[in-house]
Amino acid sequence: MCRRTYTFPLLVFLLSILWSHSWLSAQNTTYFDGPYIAHQGDSLRIQWVASGVPHDTLIASATATHFQEEGLPAVDLQQLDFPTEHAATYTDVERIVAISDVHGQYDLMVELLHASEVIDAAGNWALGENHLIVVGDNMGRGDGVLPILWDLFRLEQQALNAGGRVHLILGNHEIMTLQGDLRYIHQKYRYTAGAFRTPYEQFFQPGTVLGDWLAQHQIAVSINQHLFVHAGIAPEVSDLKLSLVEMNRIFREQIVHQPEDSLLKQPVLRLLYGGDGPLWYRGYFEEEPLAAGKVNRSLKRYGQQKMVVGHTSQSRIHPLYNGKVIAIDCSIKLGETGEVLVIEKERTYTIDQDGNQHAMAAVAPAPTSGSIQQLVMGSVARPQLTITTDFQRLIRNKNSEEYQAADIALTVDEQDFNFTGRVRARGNVRKQVCPFPPLYVDLKKSDLTALGFSKTDKLKLVIPCHKQSNQQTTLLKEHLVYELYQIIEPNSIQTRLLDVTIVMPKETVQLTGFLIETERDYAARTGAEVFKRGRFAASILDRAAFVNTQFFQYMIANCDWSLANRHNLQVVQFSDRARPQVLAYDFDYAGFVGNPYATPAANLPILSVHDRYFFSYSITTTEIDTAIQHFLAHEELFYAHCAAHYLDQRTVQQCEKYLRSFFDLLRKPKKFKRKIGQPRPSS
Repeated sequence: MCRRTYTFPLLVFLLSILWSHSWLSAQNTTYFDGPYIAHQGDSLRIQWVASGVPHDTLIASATATHFQEEGLPAVDLQQLDFPTEHAATYTDVERIVAISDVHGQYDLMVELLHASEVIDAAGNWALGENHLIVVGDNMGRGDGVLPILWDLFRLEQQALNAGGRVHLILGNHEIMTLQGDLRYIHQKYRYTAGAFRTPYEQFFQPGTVLGDWLAQHQIAVSINQHLFVHAGIAPEVSDLKLSLVEMNRIFREQIVHQPEDSLLKQPVLRLLYGGDGPLWYRGYFEEEPLAAGKVNRSLKRYGQQKMVVGHTSQSRIHPLYNGKVIAIDCSIKLGETGEVLVIEKERTYTIDQDGNQHAMAAVAPAPTSGSIQQLVMGSVARPQLTITTDFQRLIRNKNSEEYQAADIALTVDEQDFNFTGRVRARGNVRKQVCPFPPLYVDLKKSDLTALGFSKTDKLKLVIPCHKQSNQQTTLLKEHLVYELYQIIEPNSIQTRLLDVTIVMPKETVQLTGFLIETERDYAARTGAEVFKRGRFAASILDRAAFVNTQFFQYMIANCDWSLANRHNLQVVQFSDRARPQVLAYDFDYAGFVGNPYATPAANLPILSVHDRYFFSYSITTTEIDTAIQHFLAHEELFYAHCAAHYLDQRTVQQCEKYLRSFFDLLRKPKKFKRKIGQPRPSS
């Protein structure tokens, strides 16, 4: 372990030792994360995770020297100030190096910057008076985010001292993390949040070094009449006639760190923040791409010759629109290969991680737009789905599982899609007892192909059992359960709330429902193999994941699952894990949700679904103790998720009360073990 070069008060030291001791049984010793540094008056608060153990200390800013811990970025604590100049235009730069969408792949980023002579062998600035521009999305997906941020923080200062510049363009994943949208962060950062019992976005709130540093960066920068922006400039944004300085100022002052609800109420902010904004736009890569004239018009409006964008993954860097647009997201996020773009006065080329120079390919590879479900799951604003069909007929025939024709309209981040489709009822119990059963929405493959989507054509939709408001509440609570399960199992199945309008011949009904990720999209997103058949004993499964799922089902009082017949359990295999893993889904029978039709199975020794019952799969004392500590470490994060903006205050309080009874029991491990049945001793 490297020697620390700072001290902290004895009380804080003792508390950290006690906390570390309680955490040891639940820690993941492979996790190193941080440092997260915040200003607190005349002091610095520093938080980090080493070998899975959280550390939290407060030191005087005046006496702080260096943070240096083995396995973590070194930080000069006397150099935490950063430049805040907001110039958006630079000229006469001899050499520009651009990289994009690193997504936590720290080692590959270092290889590329060294190969392109941005940094030397020691990782220090070597580009002199020239410019490095990072075109967004350093955050999300990978586990090397903090090393990337601290390296860029340091390089930015070194470049200024040498007369050069590092420009960090904000991408959608930076804004998502700052706003608390954590769907794509690596599980290591969920672990950190649980270790400190702090919502992860709080590590980047105002007053934190990295949070303040990120928030003051630009959305768009012009260098030598090349406009660098993460996703692109849609014609609608160009028509706002904002200067680059104005656009950057709006993001800095009115969007970053602001609640999403307030952004969606203002037309200009909604446009800039949404699917056609500079963080999310994909118009250059669609099946029917943006007209060349509109691209030229945007470039002319901003006085630019070319535009350089990331965001939409490609196999390599390449030009579009006769070189007017250069796409530089070359899938570095996969951690295998990558390129940087180099722009000099005489030529433009790429460099790979081995230092080889390449002329840019003249023909663009075909983009992959993915499935319509992936678009919905990744949306910023809540999507809107309209189904026009004879719904009364569907209800009459719901037990037959026959499809009937429907017109499907979908709005995702202000993009409108219209499909010819079919719908039918699905589910088991809900199909029998609900006037409004869950649905399969089957989209016409030719419509999907014409719009540039893959042919994955089915959507699994859950809507309230009937129109009464209490049923809308139980549906929202069921969706919340999926979000809570993500805390414990980051690889779990995704869901997405959406507004649903059902247009019938004599009535129109408006509801809030949610989509459940299909098996095919889950496999495509995670790379896991999904087992569609076969029997799996508890002993051969990933034990930590299985025990955590047992605890989770007990926490929400859900007995509607079984490993023997894989009822409401999915079994998956990840290539980097030795054992298969179970994932829970379909939580409508959970006592936490409180559906009125839910009753316990006759063979269970409980009278109500609100009675918790722990299934008697073999489990050791050590596994129980580990799971107890793991859940207690995430307790505050569970409560934070209960305060979801889509729930009313009364429901939030009910959810918190329901969970608190579980956590209070965990704090009495002997009583908990008696309640679930004393397990066999650990071997």
